[in-house]
Amino acid sequence: MAMQSKVEPYLLFEERNRIAEELHDRICPHLFGITYAVHSAEHEWDEMTSSQHLALLRDIQEAAAEATRELRRTIYDLSVSDHGDASWLGGVESLLASQAKLSGVRIRFRPPAPDRRLSVHHQKALYRIIAEAAANAIRHGECSAIDIKLTLRPCSATLRISDNGRGFDCAAVQQDEASGFGLRNMKSLAAALGGSLQIDSEAGSGTRIVARLPLTDVREDKN
Repeated sequence: MAMQSKVEPYLLFEERNRIAEELHDRICPHLFGITYAVHSAEHEWDEMTSSQHLALLRDIQEAAAEATRELRRTIYDLSVSDHGDASWLGGVESLLASQAKLSGVRIRFRPPAPDRRLSVHHQKALYRIIAEAAANAIRHGECSAIDIKLTLRPCSATLRISDNGRGFDCAAVQQDEASGFGLRNMKSLAAALGGSLQIDSEAGSGTRIVARLPLTDVREDKN
């Protein structure tokens, strides 16, 4: 009984963290897209035509609907143990398509071959790194294009993300507790799986991110 009383708070803490991560991964990126679109409209509304107003409002409505659908999927997934074979790459593509439409940024995503599978932990880490990097490139980098490529090999996964934004001083940003949080979070996600994440950027030259994660044979990994 004493052991159980010690273990239960830890299990509850882990479960709360898991739920928080699910909500962060699936809902926050869509909400960011909506916020960005509204912010842009606030500054450009007077220069837009009536048809552009209508198109933007429809894009925002669709993003809100997608956020609602993701919330429902999250609630469902948290209530059952078998998540099925739903494609996480489809979720990445859906997220990036929504971000591109709302921000006006061209986002190119080159996924790996569809016959390769990753563990849930690797899926979540890669999804969060992609979402964080894309949001940073749009919000802080003020880029017009983002290129994302994920390559899977028997023993490794390599994620490359580059943008043509304004870039930044890596050392200065990472020392800043507020602005460097996203970068540290991406590095922590890679490190938690025994991998690494390298960020190369300087003012006026865009940003390049390379994440490398070690894998066992991905054919043996199970969702």
